[in-house]
Amino acid sequence: MISFKKKKKDAEVTDSATLESASTTHSETPVTLPKPKPQPDIYTLLLGLSVAALIIATVLLYLNLSGYGPNPLAGIKT
Repeated sequence: MISFKKKKKDAEVTDSATLESASTTHSETPVTLPKPKPQPDIYTLLLGLSVAALIIATVLLYLNLSGYGPNPLAGIKT
């Protein structure tokens, strides 16, 4: 359960004094560890499948349109 009790002023003063003294005594830069590389999941697989499908569809569209000749609409007047 959440309690809304007020802190004592003395406790706040000692807490802030402790934080100030702790921050001033540590002059070294913090060491940052590299984050681990995330593992591929199902969405990465689906993205790869969709890219492969787009490439296959583009190749098939080119092969289909190449059967009509260089310009199939050249003889049609508008």
